[in-house]
Amino acid sequence: MMRWDREDTELVQRERLQGASAAEREVTEEDREGRHAVHPCHPFFSVLRDHAAGLIVAGTIGIASEHLAASAAVALSPLLYATAIGIAVGNVIRIFDPQMNIYSPLASGLAFAKRRLLRAGIILYGAKLTFAKILDIGWAGLFIDLYVVSTTLFFGFALGRMLGLTESLTALISTGSAFCGCSAVAATQPIINGESHEVAAAVGVVVLCGTAAMFLYPFLFTAVPSLTADPRLMGIYTGSTVHELAGVVAAGNSMGGGVASTAVVTKLLRIFMLEPWIFALYYFGIGQDKDAVLVAGSGKAGKGVPWFAFGFLAVAAFNSLWGIPGWLQKVLMSLSAGFLSSAMAALGLETDLVKVRSLGSKPLVLGLALWVYLLGAGFVVSACLVRIFPA
Repeated sequence: MMRWDREDTELVQRERLQGASAAEREVTEEDREGRHAVHPCHPFFSVLRDHAAGLIVAGTIGIASEHLAASAAVALSPLLYATAIGIAVGNVIRIFDPQMNIYSPLASGLAFAKRRLLRAGIILYGAKLTFAKILDIGWAGLFIDLYVVSTTLFFGFALGRMLGLTESLTALISTGSAFCGCSAVAATQPIINGESHEVAAAVGVVVLCGTAAMFLYPFLFTAVPSLTADPRLMGIYTGSTVHELAGVVAAGNSMGGGVASTAVVTKLLRIFMLEPWIFALYYFGIGQDKDAVLVAGSGKAGKGVPWFAFGFLAVAAFNSLWGIPGWLQKVLMSLSAGFLSSAMAALGLETDLVKVRSLGSKPLVLGLALWVYLLGAGFVVSACLVRIFPA
């Protein structure tokens, strides 16, 4: 872990040196050597000093987003608030400091949050799942999730390429729509190395559609007779097509306990399917530009094995076989939420709204098209599968 921390610090320092004059580089190198000499036997202190400022800023925004999400009248993901606050703060600073010189002391800490905290948050997210819960869903829930995930990804990539979007932005929006909204976007970003403004655009699109779904599905439950008469169908339909887990919980509870329990389990299976997709993104170079794929496949520089995905599966397996105590599960989920919120805050701080605007309306078109597809095809296929595989 310490090696990774030093790599993050050295990467940021190399970026700072680029474009500097020879004299400036000499001063910077001397300063760096002097600072490292302060604690020759304690690299931990050097790492802590370099990362502290950025982590404090990202962590503060993350904590604020958690409190804001808990107190808001509408159930939205804290990752949305963390990204939005980070974007707002970062772009206000850009008005007065276009070169973002104020970020220099924060750079190492923000890089650590985007990389290490993000991966740690995803690993701990596995504490929410057990294989037993997934098996309880039945064949109808399993097949509808497989259908929704596979066809949404296929449709998303096909339409994204038709619209001329970058592979990374297409992957972020398609993955967020197919699996679990902001969390899926966050899990995908370190694999495909999506730009900060692309992540912001993807988060905005999936949150917009997911928020609309929270209000639309309870209306459909009362307005469509076939849904009103079958809470199991409504639960499977909700869990397999609503973007965010928080949205599934909010919409499900408003439609009754029977709908909510089925919807949440269906959604958990859909979340679990994200892990095989993460491996596919990495090993097949999906959603990455050709140069990145060639580098990853050459064995010279690559990004390494996506250990955080294995970590997620290990935590879920442990919870399934031995069970994580309720109190510890709450602690782990709180840490996961805090880490993910801090990571998204760091991404938000580095997001330039000018670059987001330069993407135009195409990301929104893709996101809305996928949402309409989920609403229509998800309902038809859910209804057919519930008839084929009754409870």
